[in-house]
Amino acid sequence: MSTLLATLAERRDDLWQATGQHIWLSVVSLLIAIIIAVPLAISVQKHKRLAELLNQIAGILQTIPSLALLGLLIPLVGIGQVPAIIALVTYAIFPIFQNTYVGLSSIDSLLEEAADAFGMTRWEKLRRFELPIAMPVILTGVRQAMVLIVGTATLAALIGSGGLGTFILLGISRNNNSLILIGAIASAMVAVIFSGLIQLLQRVKIRTLLISLGVIVIGFAGFETYQGFQKPQQQITIAGKMGSEPEILINMYQDLIKDSNPNVQVTLKPDFGQTSFLFSALKSDQITMYPEFSGTVLQGLVKDNHSVQGMTALKLYQTAKNDLNSQFKMTFLKPMKYNNTYALVVKNHSLRSII
Repeated sequence: MSTLLATLAERRDDLWQATGQHIWLSVVSLLIAIIIAVPLAISVQKHKRLAELLNQIAGILQTIPSLALLGLLIPLVGIGQVPAIIALVTYAIFPIFQNTYVGLSSIDSLLEEAADAFGMTRWEKLRRFELPIAMPVILTGVRQAMVLIVGTATLAALIGSGGLGTFILLGISRNNNSLILIGAIASAMVAVIFSGLIQLLQRVKIRTLLISLGVIVIGFAGFETYQGFQKPQQQITIAGKMGSEPEILINMYQDLIKDSNPNVQVTLKPDFGQTSFLFSALKSDQITMYPEFSGTVLQGLVKDNHSVQGMTALKLYQTAKNDLNSQFKMTFLKPMKYNNTYALVVKNHSLRSII
């Protein structure tokens, strides 16, 4: 417990930042899923076969493994928040669509006939009694989707989207249970809080709910538009893979750059993800540079299949540098002069049997 509290105190600023990123991803994804699923369910309310088909499609999309979906999205939209939001929306559509359709379909037919007798239009029926009656069922689907989103959003850290998954992945890579617990507990608390808030919405009038939803959507859209018109500042963004060694390396590069030019702005993105995610970010200009091994370049990044066995360190570097330049127009900087020696770790009884 003392270790957990000490880690929490040391990482409290990072925790607040990660929690904010997690909430941002979750809320934006939920709003987009609601905007897609609820009108879609309303439009197919009278078309049972089409509704069943769409429900099956949404259910099939939800069965796609998260990592597989993220991997499929990276070549199409790159890395960062966009593929994470697309994946989260994909998973959230099914419960919202299903509950909206069920809620609207379960309304007493006598009410529908009475509304038709009074000459109500489709919109009047929706506003006066259909949505208010179906709202508890709809909000149950929204709660399910929110819990699903908050849990799945932890994987967004794998593609550089941040969030509480950063603590979990970092804890796994460093064998630090305190970091894992902090990320897991914080994610669970966010899910519980949002579930409670959505439950409270059942007491709010439908008009107030729609107005509030519209204000939130407009606020998010305005913020994103403002961010888009901001004049981008020139900066160097250095990213690193998961783990402690890459984090040390990017800090070394930052120090070297600052010593050379104190006026340049250097942004670090530690624990940004795995090799493929970092390389995709570099190709799409989302980062400026990241440390990479020459062997990884030849075996996993360039298109030519090189046999690295027997190659000298200089030959490895020169080959990797030439291939990166010719295939991707990238520059492979000179190797850093640090000691990256690996050693074997064995238990004593295993050591005695080997000797």
